Amino acid sequence: MNKRGQAFDAFKLLIAAVVAGAILVILLSMINVIVPVGSEPDEVMAQTLQQVKQGGVTKTSQTVVQFVAGNGYESDAIAEKGGRNAGDVMFCCSGVDSEKCEGYMFDDIDGDNSFFECDEPSGELTVLKDISGKVRAYCETSGESCIIGFKKATR
Repeated sequence: MNKRGQAFDAFKLLIAAVVAGAILVILLSMINVIVPVGSEPDEVMAQTLQQVKQGGVTKTSQTVVQFVAGNGYESDAIAEKGGRNAGDVMFCCSGVDSEKCEGYMFDDIDGDNSFFECDEPSGELTVLKDISGKVRAYCETSGESCIIGFKKATR
């Protein structure tokens, strides 16, 4: 039997593996752009709040969340999910005076007040138009109130 040329089959297999690996890397990078399943805004706000509930820390979520028009959020519900007491959490809205809200106001995004509607004292948040971005949480100390803000995603 002629045994010449058998090394070429192994070389073809190596080329196929490299091409498959390159395709996998491209697909995984595309999947990372998509918002992960279960990244609902209230869940991300609560998780971010849990990370700062000891106080004195500002944390911005790494996850971009999509706020859908017509949805509403209550600060007390976010507080409970985040391990805080009702009344301990408020949203960064025009009625909240904190330097930690600077650039993270729900109701003043690029000077356009039409994405969210906040009540006073920022206990309820209503989404008026679809918008995506990142949330930020900050607690003064472990016993004081916390604030949750939002920054529009740049594209």
